[in-house]
Amino acid sequence: MRLARRLTLTALTGAALLGACTLTGTAAQAAAPEPGVSGATHTAVPKVGTPFPYVGLVRAAGADRYETAAVIARGSFQPSAGSAVFVTSGEAPADALTAGPAAASLDAPLLLTQAGSLPAATAAELTRLTPSKVYVVGGTDRISDTTLAAITAASSGATVERIAGATRYDTAVDLAEKFFPAAKGVVLTRGDTFPDALSGGAAAAAARVPLMITEPGTLPDPVASWLNGQTFQAAVVVGGPTSVSEGVATQLAAHVSDATAMTRLAGADRYDTAAAVAASVFPDATTAVIATGENFPDALAGVPVAALNQAPMLLLPQACTPVSLYDYVSTSQISSEIVLGGPTSVTPESLLTNCS
Repeated sequence: MRLARRLTLTALTGAALLGACTLTGTAAQAAAPEPGVSGATHTAVPKVGTPFPYVGLVRAAGADRYETAAVIARGSFQPSAGSAVFVTSGEAPADALTAGPAAASLDAPLLLTQAGSLPAATAAELTRLTPSKVYVVGGTDRISDTTLAAITAASSGATVERIAGATRYDTAVDLAEKFFPAAKGVVLTRGDTFPDALSGGAAAAAARVPLMITEPGTLPDPVASWLNGQTFQAAVVVGGPTSVSEGVATQLAAHVSDATAMTRLAGADRYDTAAAVAASVFPDATTAVIATGENFPDALAGVPVAALNQAPMLLLPQACTPVSLYDYVSTSQISSEIVLGGPTSVTPESLLTNCS
Protein backbone atom coordinates (compact mmCIF):
# COMPACT_ATOMS: atom_id res chain seq x y z
CA MET A 1 0.00 0.00 0.00
CA ARG A 2 2.97 2.35 0.28
CA LEU A 3 3.97 4.20 -2.88
CA ALA A 4 7.29 2.34 -3.17
CA ARG A 5 5.53 -0.95 -2.67
CA ARG A 6 2.88 -0.12 -5.24
CA LEU A 7 5.51 0.77 -7.82
CA THR A 8 7.15 -2.59 -7.21
CA LEU A 9 4.01 -4.67 -7.15
CA THR A 10 2.39 -3.25 -10.24
CA ALA A 11 4.79 -5.32 -12.34
CA LEU A 12 3.50 -8.57 -10.85
CA THR A 13 0.65 -10.65 -12.20
CA GLY A 14 -2.44 -11.25 -10.15
CA ALA A 15 -1.41 -14.87 -9.63
CA ALA A 16 2.03 -13.89 -8.34
CA LEU A 17 0.80 -11.02 -6.21
CA LEU A 18 1.31 -11.40 -2.47
CA GLY A 19 2.93 -14.76 -2.58
CA ALA A 20 1.86 -17.44 -0.45
CA CYS A 21 0.72 -18.09 3.00
CA THR A 22 -1.88 -20.70 2.12
CA LEU A 23 -3.17 -23.85 3.73
CA THR A 24 -1.51 -26.80 2.05
CA GLY A 25 -2.11 -30.05 3.83
CA THR A 26 -0.95 -29.33 7.37
CA ALA A 27 1.49 -26.47 6.84
CA ALA A 28 1.35 -22.79 6.04
CA GLN A 29 4.19 -21.71 3.77
CA ALA A 30 6.03 -18.43 4.29
CA ALA A 31 6.59 -16.23 1.28
CA ALA A 32 9.87 -14.65 0.24
CA PRO A 33 9.89 -10.87 0.52
CA GLU A 34 8.51 -9.14 -2.54
CA PRO A 35 10.88 -7.68 -5.13
CA GLY A 36 12.43 -4.47 -3.86
CA VAL A 37 12.18 -5.39 -0.19
CA SER A 38 15.46 -6.42 1.40
CA GLY A 39 15.88 -9.53 3.48
CA ALA A 40 16.09 -13.28 3.06
CA THR A 41 13.22 -15.73 2.93
CA HIS A 42 11.83 -16.20 6.43
CA THR A 43 11.01 -19.66 7.73
CA ALA A 44 7.87 -19.86 9.83
CA VAL A 45 8.86 -20.91 13.33
CA PRO A 46 6.05 -19.33 15.37
CA LYS A 47 5.77 -19.50 19.12
CA VAL A 48 2.69 -19.02 21.24
CA GLY A 49 2.06 -15.33 21.80
CA THR A 50 4.56 -14.05 19.25
CA PRO A 51 3.99 -11.92 16.15
CA PHE A 52 3.18 -13.31 12.74
CA PRO A 53 6.53 -14.69 11.53
CA TYR A 54 6.76 -12.87 8.22
CA VAL A 55 8.03 -9.58 6.85
CA GLY A 56 6.99 -7.68 3.77
CA LEU A 57 3.60 -8.23 2.17
CA VAL A 58 2.00 -11.66 2.67
CA ARG A 59 -1.44 -13.15 2.25
CA ALA A 60 -3.01 -15.60 4.71
CA ALA A 61 -5.75 -17.43 2.86
CA GLY A 62 -7.44 -20.79 2.56
CA ALA A 63 -10.13 -22.20 0.32
CA ASP A 64 -12.88 -20.69 2.51
CA ARG A 65 -13.34 -18.66 5.69
CA TYR A 66 -12.73 -21.69 7.91
CA GLU A 67 -9.45 -22.63 6.27
CA THR A 68 -8.42 -18.98 6.28
CA ALA A 69 -8.99 -18.76 10.04
CA ALA A 70 -6.90 -21.91 10.45
CA VAL A 71 -4.08 -20.41 8.34
CA ILE A 72 -4.17 -17.24 10.41
CA ALA A 73 -3.96 -19.24 13.64
CA ARG A 74 -1.16 -21.40 12.30
CA GLY A 75 0.90 -18.33 11.51
CA SER A 76 1.23 -17.25 15.14
CA PHE A 77 0.19 -20.02 17.52
CA GLN A 78 1.95 -23.27 18.35
CA PRO A 79 0.82 -25.96 20.80
CA SER A 80 1.57 -24.96 24.37
CA ALA A 81 0.72 -26.31 27.81
CA GLY A 82 -2.20 -24.46 29.33
CA SER A 83 -3.14 -22.69 26.10
CA ALA A 84 -6.65 -21.75 25.02
CA VAL A 85 -8.57 -21.53 21.75
CA PHE A 86 -11.78 -19.64 20.98
CA VAL A 87 -14.34 -20.95 18.49
CA THR A 88 -17.19 -18.80 17.19
CA SER A 89 -19.67 -18.75 14.34
CA GLY A 90 -18.32 -18.09 10.88
CA GLU A 91 -21.83 -17.42 9.60
CA ALA A 92 -22.83 -14.45 11.79
CA PRO A 93 -20.46 -11.90 13.30
CA ALA A 94 -22.16 -10.72 16.49
CA ASP A 95 -20.56 -13.04 19.06
CA ALA A 96 -17.21 -13.22 17.29
CA LEU A 97 -16.79 -9.43 17.34
CA THR A 98 -16.55 -9.36 21.11
CA ALA A 99 -14.78 -12.74 21.30
CA GLY A 100 -11.73 -11.44 19.40
CA PRO A 101 -10.40 -9.17 22.17
CA ALA A 102 -11.24 -11.85 24.74
CA ALA A 103 -9.13 -14.34 22.81
CA ALA A 104 -6.34 -11.78 22.55
CA SER A 105 -6.37 -11.36 26.33
CA LEU A 106 -5.21 -14.98 26.60
CA ASP A 107 -2.90 -14.86 23.56
CA ALA A 108 -5.30 -17.35 22.02
CA PRO A 109 -6.39 -17.82 18.39
CA LEU A 110 -9.96 -17.52 17.19
CA LEU A 111 -11.33 -20.22 14.89
CA LEU A 112 -14.64 -20.33 13.02
CA THR A 113 -17.30 -23.00 12.65
CA GLN A 114 -20.58 -23.65 10.92
CA ALA A 115 -23.67 -23.99 13.07
CA GLY A 116 -24.49 -27.61 12.32
CA SER A 117 -21.09 -29.11 11.62
CA LEU A 118 -17.43 -28.53 12.42
CA PRO A 119 -15.38 -27.75 9.29
CA ALA A 120 -12.47 -30.10 8.69
CA ALA A 121 -9.93 -27.25 8.71
CA THR A 122 -11.15 -26.07 12.12
CA ALA A 123 -11.09 -29.60 13.53
CA ALA A 124 -7.55 -30.12 12.24
CA GLU A 125 -6.33 -26.87 13.77
CA LEU A 126 -7.92 -27.70 17.13
CA THR A 127 -6.15 -31.06 17.06
CA ARG A 128 -2.83 -29.43 16.14
CA LEU A 129 -3.04 -26.80 18.87
CA THR A 130 -3.85 -29.31 21.68
CA PRO A 131 -5.37 -26.60 23.89
CA SER A 132 -6.15 -27.09 27.54
CA LYS A 133 -9.25 -24.93 27.26
CA VAL A 134 -11.66 -24.23 24.41
CA TYR A 135 -14.16 -21.39 24.71
CA VAL A 136 -17.12 -21.78 22.38
CA VAL A 137 -18.79 -18.38 22.04
CA GLY A 138 -22.41 -18.38 20.93
CA GLY A 139 -25.67 -20.17 21.65
CA THR A 140 -27.02 -23.35 20.11
CA ASP A 141 -28.57 -21.43 17.22
CA ARG A 142 -25.06 -20.47 16.11
CA ILE A 143 -23.09 -23.51 17.33
CA SER A 144 -25.23 -26.59 17.84
CA ASP A 145 -24.70 -29.17 20.54
CA THR A 146 -23.65 -31.59 17.81
CA THR A 147 -20.96 -29.18 16.70
CA LEU A 148 -19.95 -28.63 20.32
CA ALA A 149 -19.46 -32.38 20.64
CA ALA A 150 -17.29 -32.38 17.51
CA ILE A 151 -15.21 -29.53 18.96
CA THR A 152 -14.74 -31.56 22.13
CA ALA A 153 -13.68 -34.61 20.12
CA ALA A 154 -11.17 -32.59 18.08
CA SER A 155 -9.73 -31.04 21.25
CA SER A 156 -8.84 -34.23 23.05
CA GLY A 157 -8.18 -33.62 26.73
CA ALA A 158 -9.38 -30.01 26.68
CA THR A 159 -12.08 -28.54 28.84
CA VAL A 160 -14.75 -27.06 26.55
CA GLU A 161 -16.89 -24.21 27.84
CA ARG A 162 -19.75 -22.50 26.04
CA ILE A 163 -20.20 -18.77 26.65
CA ALA A 164 -23.57 -17.51 25.47
CA GLY A 165 -26.15 -15.01 26.60
CA ALA A 166 -29.75 -14.45 25.60
CA THR A 167 -28.66 -11.75 23.13
CA ARG A 168 -25.41 -10.57 21.55
CA TYR A 169 -25.29 -7.86 24.21
CA ASP A 170 -25.59 -10.39 27.04
CA THR A 171 -22.82 -12.44 25.44
CA ALA A 172 -20.61 -9.36 25.18
CA VAL A 173 -21.15 -8.68 28.88
CA ASP A 174 -20.45 -12.32 29.78
CA LEU A 175 -17.14 -12.12 27.90
CA ALA A 176 -16.20 -8.83 29.54
CA GLU A 177 -16.98 -10.12 33.02
CA LYS A 178 -15.03 -13.34 32.51
CA PHE A 179 -11.95 -12.07 30.71
CA PHE A 180 -11.78 -8.42 31.81
CA PRO A 181 -12.95 -8.42 35.44
CA ALA A 182 -10.99 -5.27 36.28
CA ALA A 183 -11.01 -3.45 32.95
CA LYS A 184 -9.22 -0.10 32.96
CA GLY A 185 -10.74 0.90 29.65
CA VAL A 186 -13.31 -0.06 27.04
CA VAL A 187 -13.98 0.33 23.33
CA LEU A 188 -17.64 0.80 22.39
CA THR A 189 -19.10 0.24 18.91
CA ARG A 190 -22.49 -0.55 17.42
CA GLY A 191 -23.42 -4.22 17.58
CA ASP A 192 -25.89 -4.61 14.73
CA THR A 193 -23.23 -4.43 12.00
CA PHE A 194 -19.58 -5.37 11.79
CA PRO A 195 -17.16 -2.84 10.20
CA ASP A 196 -16.49 -0.45 13.09
CA ALA A 197 -16.30 -3.38 15.50
CA LEU A 198 -13.52 -4.94 13.41
CA SER A 199 -11.21 -1.93 13.52
CA GLY A 200 -12.35 -1.15 17.06
CA GLY A 201 -11.85 -4.76 18.09
CA ALA A 202 -8.21 -4.66 17.06
CA ALA A 203 -7.76 -1.51 19.16
CA ALA A 204 -9.44 -3.14 22.16
CA ALA A 205 -7.39 -6.30 21.74
CA ALA A 206 -4.10 -4.41 21.55
CA ALA A 207 -4.98 -2.47 24.72
CA ARG A 208 -6.21 -5.61 26.52
CA VAL A 209 -9.62 -4.11 27.18
CA PRO A 210 -13.07 -5.40 26.23
CA LEU A 211 -14.99 -4.48 23.11
CA MET A 212 -18.52 -3.62 24.13
CA ILE A 213 -21.38 -3.27 21.66
CA THR A 214 -24.51 -1.17 21.67
CA GLU A 215 -27.57 -0.35 19.65
CA PRO A 216 -27.03 2.90 17.74
CA GLY A 217 -29.53 4.99 19.70
CA THR A 218 -30.00 3.07 22.92
CA LEU A 219 -27.64 1.43 25.37
CA PRO A 220 -28.96 -2.14 25.80
CA ASP A 221 -30.00 -3.06 29.33
CA PRO A 222 -27.28 -5.73 29.82
CA VAL A 223 -24.59 -3.25 28.77
CA ALA A 224 -26.04 -0.46 30.92
CA SER A 225 -26.09 -2.79 33.94
CA TRP A 226 -22.49 -3.80 33.32
CA LEU A 227 -21.40 -0.18 33.02
CA ASN A 228 -22.99 0.66 36.36
CA GLY A 229 -20.24 -1.32 38.07
CA GLN A 230 -17.37 0.19 36.08
CA THR A 231 -15.10 3.21 36.28
CA PHE A 232 -12.61 3.44 33.41
CA GLN A 233 -9.41 5.37 33.04
CA ALA A 234 -10.15 5.77 29.34
CA ALA A 235 -12.81 4.89 26.78
CA VAL A 236 -13.07 5.03 23.01
CA VAL A 237 -16.22 5.18 20.91
CA VAL A 238 -15.68 3.90 17.37
CA GLY A 239 -18.10 5.25 14.79
CA GLY A 240 -20.02 8.46 14.24
CA PRO A 241 -23.25 9.60 15.92
CA THR A 242 -25.41 7.54 13.55
CA SER A 243 -23.57 4.43 14.77
CA VAL A 244 -23.23 5.37 18.44
CA SER A 245 -25.47 8.28 19.35
CA GLU A 246 -24.35 11.22 21.44
CA GLY A 247 -26.75 10.04 24.13
CA VAL A 248 -25.11 6.61 24.33
CA ALA A 249 -21.65 8.21 24.30
CA THR A 250 -22.69 10.47 27.18
CA GLN A 251 -23.80 7.44 29.19
CA LEU A 252 -20.40 5.87 28.66
CA ALA A 253 -18.58 9.10 29.51
CA ALA A 254 -20.23 9.06 32.94
CA HIS A 255 -18.11 5.99 33.74
CA VAL A 256 -14.76 7.53 32.73
CA SER A 257 -12.82 9.06 35.61
CA ASP A 258 -11.42 11.87 33.45
CA ALA A 259 -13.71 13.36 30.81
CA THR A 260 -10.73 14.19 28.61
CA ALA A 261 -9.95 10.46 28.38
CA MET A 262 -13.15 9.82 26.45
CA THR A 263 -12.54 9.78 22.67
CA ARG A 264 -14.70 9.25 19.60
CA LEU A 265 -12.92 7.94 16.50
CA ALA A 266 -14.94 8.18 13.30
CA GLY A 267 -14.71 8.92 9.62
CA ALA A 268 -17.04 9.44 6.69
CA ASP A 269 -17.38 5.67 6.21
CA ARG A 270 -16.07 2.35 7.54
CA TYR A 271 -12.75 2.81 5.74
CA ASP A 272 -12.10 6.31 7.03
CA THR A 273 -13.10 5.11 10.50
CA ALA A 274 -10.56 2.29 10.30
CA ALA A 275 -7.95 4.88 9.29
CA ALA A 276 -8.93 7.12 12.20
CA VAL A 277 -8.57 4.22 14.66
CA ALA A 278 -5.20 3.28 13.17
CA ALA A 279 -3.82 6.81 13.29
CA SER A 280 -4.96 7.42 16.86
CA VAL A 281 -4.31 4.05 18.49
CA PHE A 282 -1.42 2.72 16.38
CA PRO A 283 0.78 5.72 15.45
CA ASP A 284 3.98 3.67 15.83
CA ALA A 285 2.82 0.39 14.30
CA THR A 286 5.28 -1.56 12.18
CA THR A 287 2.71 -4.13 11.04
CA ALA A 288 -0.78 -3.72 9.58
CA VAL A 289 -3.45 -6.38 9.22
CA ILE A 290 -5.59 -5.89 6.12
CA ALA A 291 -9.01 -7.38 5.35
CA THR A 292 -12.01 -6.68 3.20
CA GLY A 293 -14.47 -4.18 4.63
CA GLU A 294 -17.35 -5.80 2.75
CA ASN A 295 -17.56 -8.98 4.82
CA PHE A 296 -16.53 -10.07 8.27
CA PRO A 297 -15.10 -13.61 8.61
CA ASP A 298 -11.44 -13.12 7.74
CA ALA A 299 -11.04 -10.04 9.91
CA LEU A 300 -12.69 -11.77 12.88
CA ALA A 301 -9.98 -14.41 12.99
CA GLY A 302 -7.31 -11.75 12.49
CA VAL A 303 -8.03 -9.74 15.64
CA PRO A 304 -5.88 -11.87 18.02
CA VAL A 305 -2.97 -11.81 15.54
CA ALA A 306 -3.36 -8.04 15.16
CA ALA A 307 -3.07 -7.79 18.94
CA LEU A 308 0.11 -9.88 19.03
CA ASN A 309 1.63 -7.51 16.51
CA GLN A 310 0.18 -4.34 18.07
CA ALA A 311 -1.23 -3.79 14.59
CA PRO A 312 -4.32 -1.97 13.31
CA MET A 313 -7.04 -3.69 11.31
CA LEU A 314 -7.29 -1.85 7.99
CA LEU A 315 -10.42 -2.46 5.90
CA LEU A 316 -10.40 -2.14 2.11
CA PRO A 317 -13.14 -1.99 -0.52
CA GLN A 318 -12.83 -4.15 -3.65
CA ALA A 319 -11.63 -1.57 -6.13
CA CYS A 320 -9.01 0.62 -4.47
CA THR A 321 -7.33 1.91 -1.32
CA PRO A 322 -9.15 4.88 0.23
CA VAL A 323 -7.02 7.99 0.54
CA SER A 324 -7.25 8.02 4.35
CA LEU A 325 -5.83 4.51 4.63
CA TYR A 326 -3.17 5.15 2.02
CA ASP A 327 -2.08 8.29 3.86
CA TYR A 328 -1.84 6.37 7.14
CA VAL A 329 0.29 3.56 5.72
CA SER A 330 2.49 5.76 3.54
CA THR A 331 3.45 8.01 6.45
CA SER A 332 3.86 5.21 9.01
CA GLN A 333 6.71 2.89 9.96
CA ILE A 334 4.85 -0.15 8.67
CA SER A 335 7.14 -2.73 7.07
CA SER A 336 4.89 -5.81 7.34
CA GLU A 337 1.37 -6.15 5.95
CA ILE A 338 -0.67 -9.28 6.60
CA VAL A 339 -3.52 -9.60 4.10
CA LEU A 340 -6.36 -11.81 5.31
CA GLY A 341 -8.32 -13.72 2.70
CA GLY A 342 -7.86 -14.59 -0.94
CA PRO A 343 -7.72 -12.29 -3.98
CA THR A 344 -11.50 -12.26 -4.36
CA SER A 345 -11.76 -10.82 -0.84
CA VAL A 346 -8.84 -8.40 -0.86
CA THR A 347 -8.21 -7.83 -4.54
CA PRO A 348 -4.91 -6.86 -6.17
CA GLU A 349 -6.66 -3.66 -7.31
CA SER A 350 -7.59 -2.72 -3.76
CA LEU A 351 -3.94 -2.92 -2.75
CA LEU A 352 -2.43 -1.23 -5.78
CA THR A 353 -4.91 1.47 -6.78
CA ASN A 354 -5.67 4.71 -4.96
CA CYS A 355 -9.31 5.73 -4.79
CA SER A 356 -9.71 9.01 -6.65
